[in-house]
Amino acid sequence: MKVPVITNLNKSFLLFAALCLNFSSLSWADQVDAPLLLPKTEATIIPSRQSILTMKDIGASRPIELRGVNSNAYLSLGVRLDEVVTKAQLRLNYTLSPALLPNISHLKVYLNDEVLATLPVTKENPAGPQKLDVELDPRFFTDFNKIHLQFIGHYTNDCEFPLHSSLWANISNTSTLEMNLQSIALRNDLALLPAPFFDQRDNRLLTLPFVFATKPSLNSLRAAGSLASWFGTLASYRGARFPAYLNRLPERYGVVFATNDERPEFLAKYPQVDAPTISLIQHPENPTGKLLLILGRNAADLQLAADALALGKAVMTGTSIAVKKLEYPPRRIAYDAPNWLQSGRPIPLGQLVNSPADLQRQGQPLEPILINARLPADLFTWEVKGIPIDLKYRYTPPAEQGDANLRIEINDQFIEAIPLLSSTGAREKNHLVLPLLDDGSLREQSGVVIPAFHLGSNNQLQFSFSIPPSDNGRCKSSPQENMRAAIDPDSTLDLSHLYHYAAMPNLAFFANSGFPFTKYADLAETAIVIPDQPNTFDMEAMFALLGHMGRSTGVPALHFKLIQTKSIQSAKDSDLLIIASGANKDLLASWGKSLPALLEEGSRTFTSLGKAMDMAYDWFGMNENKIFKPGESSILLGSGPLAAIIGFESPLSPSRSVVALTANTPTALTSALDALSDGGKVQYIRGDIALMRGGNVESYRVNDVYYVGELPWWRWIWFHLHHHPLFLTAIGIAIGLFVALLAFSALRSLAARRLGQHKK
Repeated sequence: MKVPVITNLNKSFLLFAALCLNFSSLSWADQVDAPLLLPKTEATIIPSRQSILTMKDIGASRPIELRGVNSNAYLSLGVRLDEVVTKAQLRLNYTLSPALLPNISHLKVYLNDEVLATLPVTKENPAGPQKLDVELDPRFFTDFNKIHLQFIGHYTNDCEFPLHSSLWANISNTSTLEMNLQSIALRNDLALLPAPFFDQRDNRLLTLPFVFATKPSLNSLRAAGSLASWFGTLASYRGARFPAYLNRLPERYGVVFATNDERPEFLAKYPQVDAPTISLIQHPENPTGKLLLILGRNAADLQLAADALALGKAVMTGTSIAVKKLEYPPRRIAYDAPNWLQSGRPIPLGQLVNSPADLQRQGQPLEPILINARLPADLFTWEVKGIPIDLKYRYTPPAEQGDANLRIEINDQFIEAIPLLSSTGAREKNHLVLPLLDDGSLREQSGVVIPAFHLGSNNQLQFSFSIPPSDNGRCKSSPQENMRAAIDPDSTLDLSHLYHYAAMPNLAFFANSGFPFTKYADLAETAIVIPDQPNTFDMEAMFALLGHMGRSTGVPALHFKLIQTKSIQSAKDSDLLIIASGANKDLLASWGKSLPALLEEGSRTFTSLGKAMDMAYDWFGMNENKIFKPGESSILLGSGPLAAIIGFESPLSPSRSVVALTANTPTALTSALDALSDGGKVQYIRGDIALMRGGNVESYRVNDVYYVGELPWWRWIWFHLHHHPLFLTAIGIAIGLFVALLAFSALRSLAARRLGQHKK
């Protein structure tokens, strides 16, 4: 079978073309064609697959409501660069209003502005839910596709109110799009990067194998870690996993890390390199597969090649390119991650969207304006009333004062509804305060008020304009397309009054944003600790965590340290991220008194402060550190899979943090990675220990908290004393006695002077 090859440049994803202005920081050798590893000559079957996506998968978070005479809904769908659609079918589950007039009421289905189906309303249509299969012509599919559903509804042959309550259609978001996809072979051209290894058209979890020699060196794993964080930034909301392959080929795509002296056997005949090199070759066993080779003479070359790709400095074309020089960017400062809102200054809302058009809406009803935001995890919000927002907005004024309003929500939590005036040419300003909601369990733990943003997670501001249409009488209704509303891009969100100070350990910070490691976006103060003899599960866990942190910050991690357990003392001045499977228990066992739990093969140990101390703390009002009151220490025997994420203060350096990903067997580490990438489970990861068992996540607070960050001295004193009413009472009495003694002494001295003057 002949393999189709794409030659249309319109299919190329030229990620690095936008970075041409930076070419001066990198020199590269003349491009040479890399020798190919030829595929096997026997006949091969070009792979194909079937994809079944619900409307929820492609953007409809809730059932689609279409109302009025003319209502529209849009869904976006991408088709991978290395696939073509050969067959597609839309299976609609929908319900129509029983009041619709047949023959003139209908539902239209568009694909990329082509009408592919019209579903008429007939007298035979049942009043309840209906199902209908719509064939979609595969010729109209492109890289990025728009499915458009248009509802045309009428309830009378005479003049009608365009938004009459009887004009509606409901399309379930369980409706599915079924596609048959044929794989195709791409040309060997680095200009396609990051495709096909990461394709922005594909909204699934990124699974990209990393390939090494039989026993990869620590330096090879370090270079792979940099690229894992880079792919994590690209994958973004999709998440990313990087299975480790030792001396074996992946099924289709993979990134291979090799030096002249350390390479997989399938590259044994590949020519040695004389510089850091990035090459793209054909998969030797899959006619549609590719291998991205990261090559070097030695470990330093390998790291340079990986960093050159991660930084995006090389405007690459052809099959191979050699890196001669790379100028690294300056070290990043604290809290400057591109994906985070910067504290210390007002942030224009226009900077939080891709274009000003994202802040505008047109039609009826007006769709909500959505703004995504991510905050640093350790913002100190205790006794802070809220986050001020200076909001400027415009809208088509309603014909009369009534129910028109602007509803503001954050993460689906209602904040405020602002009435919209009926004045002409409405442009308004409002100064709002986004309240910082209190999570009682966490406040009880540390006294830190947790914002509604859930600190470090993806957050969403929602601005919904509701402008009811005016009914001007029979046959005089205004066109609903004239309704417009917009948020001005220079509206601001002000974080300048917030400090960075937080109670640790707090695994919610790590699960949502990788904090405290991502405080520096390049992980400059992070040391990742792996076993002296890591297995593939340890490697995959390390790569997945680096991808997780790259997703949070938006930049690759270029400055983290990667060390083995035996070198742990070299990381005294770093925050530690430890990968500890059942075979690597010695380090954590030596820190047993600092740990809330220790998992080993065949047993698991849990420790606590003990109930007597808890009672004393309760009596004196000092128990702000507990989410759950633990029982006595226990040692349990068992062989079932159990994984945990554990946080504690570093035994090597005060105020430094340790997060350990541990399991009683190497394979159980996967359940911890699954929890971190599952939005439904990650919200339950908090406290200082989170256990993953049976698909569930359970979190506990066992040990004392410690604090990281800085506060003005007066706020520090007041914050730490307000938990202890007896201490405050004692201090108040002491201060009162001191003032009384001063007053008594002053009055006594004054009386003595007067008495002396009287005697004279």
